[in-house]
Amino acid sequence: MEYKNNYPVVICHGLMGWGEQDLIDERFPHFGLTAEKDLCKHLREQGIEVHRPSLGPVNSGWDRACVLWAYLFGGRVDYGKVHAEKYGHARFGREYPGVMKDLGQDGPHKKFNLFGHSFGGPTVKEICALFVYGSEEERAGTDPDDLSPLFAGGHGGLVHTVTTLSGVNNGTTLADFLGAPGMTFMTYYMLILNSVFATTPVMKYYNFMTQQWGVMPEVEEIDGWKLQGPLSHHDSIKAYKKNKRLDSVAYEMTVDVVQNDVNPRQLPLPDIYYFAQRADGTVDDGKGGRKPSHDAMCLLCWCAGWMTAKLHPKKLAKYGVFEDPAWKKCDGFVNIPGQSGPFNAPSEEADYDADFKPGIWYNMPLERGDHVIWNGWRRTKNEYFAMYDRMIDLYRRLPDGDTV
Repeated sequence: MEYKNNYPVVICHGLMGWGEQDLIDERFPHFGLTAEKDLCKHLREQGIEVHRPSLGPVNSGWDRACVLWAYLFGGRVDYGKVHAEKYGHARFGREYPGVMKDLGQDGPHKKFNLFGHSFGGPTVKEICALFVYGSEEERAGTDPDDLSPLFAGGHGGLVHTVTTLSGVNNGTTLADFLGAPGMTFMTYYMLILNSVFATTPVMKYYNFMTQQWGVMPEVEEIDGWKLQGPLSHHDSIKAYKKNKRLDSVAYEMTVDVVQNDVNPRQLPLPDIYYFAQRADGTVDDGKGGRKPSHDAMCLLCWCAGWMTAKLHPKKLAKYGVFEDPAWKKCDGFVNIPGQSGPFNAPSEEADYDADFKPGIWYNMPLERGDHVIWNGWRRTKNEYFAMYDRMIDLYRRLPDGDTV
């Protein structure tokens, strides 16, 4: 079968991840982890245009989508007048030159393939939802002349495929087990750390991108080392952590919030192909359950895997967590059903020989490994590149979804 396209690839990182605009990526590429296994370099050598934008390690799905729009088309980030007022942060962010200003026009940038790892899963789903539907709230509360094109909607034809890599598509029981105290603790103290280094060159290497919350300046404004007190931006940090469902990365990974607040507005589009790539690093524990395997998981994933595989709050019974044994399987951080296609969308189990149709989520065969195999962990260079080559080779052979 001949290739039908050579569309660009855009890869979105997850929680605490980074992108090409962070200087750390030069030495430790987020997708590859070493210069030898730099995925973007490999794909470019194959003649594929690829981008891995920095979207902020603790930004919400909505805020990341707004950044990506500006990153792709150029212009100033607009988080939305209504959204900014509702959640307590600035409306506008930094200015971008635009990496694909002609996106959507006939030619090599007619469409693009969108990947999201971990929390990048909800991110790419949010991106597609905003591209297509825009925001009724923003349209109702913003002067039409002041409305970002993103919130106007009608841009569904831009995306060829959506692929989630251990995406938190249906939530993870780990987030629900940690609960509000645990998730708040995690983000609160990361933002405290951000505040301490907010005006130092550290942010140029690993930009927290919390400018909309007032925690840090734009990195171009940083000059010299100016450590600040941990509570120097406490009011801004409190504004972030007061959001208990949306606009908070911590809560947007819980099963409850994903099922009730996130997925209902992120319905699949009939002209986009959807793929859920999943990983499992557990083994039978001999007692009817599962446990993380040292052979398949790095230490961090192995430690988290004990909680993800075994500690499921009773409140999740209504989501079938205790009826479906697949919830005991995980990659350390996300359960297998959590990584699968959204529960409220049509989905099928598939392999690479399936007859793929747009508008359906395909749950692809499980990879043996943990949450960071998609970043190159415990994979040789050839094994790592082969995972992505197989995906992209498939996508280049798929006709445009709006022609099927």
